[in-house]
Amino acid sequence: MLSSFFISFREGLEAFLIIGIIISYLYKINEKKYIKHVIFGAISSIVLSIGIAYIFELLLGGFEGKVEQIFEGSVMLFAVAVLTYMIFWMNNQAKKIKSDIEISVGNVLSKGRVFGLFFLGFVVVIREGAETVLFFRAISFQASSTELLIGGVIGIIASIIFALVFFFSTAKINLSLFFRITGILIMFFAAGLLSSSLHEFQEAKIIPVIKDNIYNISNFISEDSIGGGILKSLFGYNPSPSLLEVIIYLAYIAVIIILVRRFFTRFRKI
Repeated sequence: MLSSFFISFREGLEAFLIIGIIISYLYKINEKKYIKHVIFGAISSIVLSIGIAYIFELLLGGFEGKVEQIFEGSVMLFAVAVLTYMIFWMNNQAKKIKSDIEISVGNVLSKGRVFGLFFLGFVVVIREGAETVLFFRAISFQASSTELLIGGVIGIIASIIFALVFFFSTAKINLSLFFRITGILIMFFAAGLLSSSLHEFQEAKIIPVIKDNIYNISNFISEDSIGGGILKSLFGYNPSPSLLEVIIYLAYIAVIIILVRRFFTRFRKI
């Protein structure tokens, strides 16, 4: 449930913040008549996202045996690729997201393209919606539908509340710091998914195990305990992983940290 909460909260918050920035800017420049186009675009994308989730489940469900393991591993692997992109995107956009959005809105209005505002609202939400569908599918192999639904609903509600606090609070919320913190959480979440993906490929005998169960700490933190459940939901905790699972988990975190530090050190010098 925690993993679905985290996903829906992060994706929902980004969408609501961007839509909120667009609406606030339209208020600021006294172009309130265009707000309805932005809202209609956002609502349309929500409806489409729900349709995508249904079609995704309809077409890709029902696999069994080795095919199911390969499919699960592949979905998780693709989710890791998207999450990795998000880590770099958030670090790059955190400080200038507000100004970039206002420039985009200004360009649309200067060209007199009302549909552009509908499209802007639509694209913002459909991107987050599509990512949410993918991530939920990736973690659906590790959680029940009820847990996904409850966590997802609570996450969306929490993201709406946080967005409202951001726009109506007199205290300034540091968005840059917030995105960097969530970026760190996403890194560990992606590492867990990558390790789980490798586990599925090992189960399907596509990747060799080499050495299974290099340690077993289930007596210390059981996977079925509250603490173990939290660690599994957020970080892909496995009390008895294979050697390759541990290596890939640690290697992913090390590579991401190195790349982020090098990329943004170079970026600040430009």
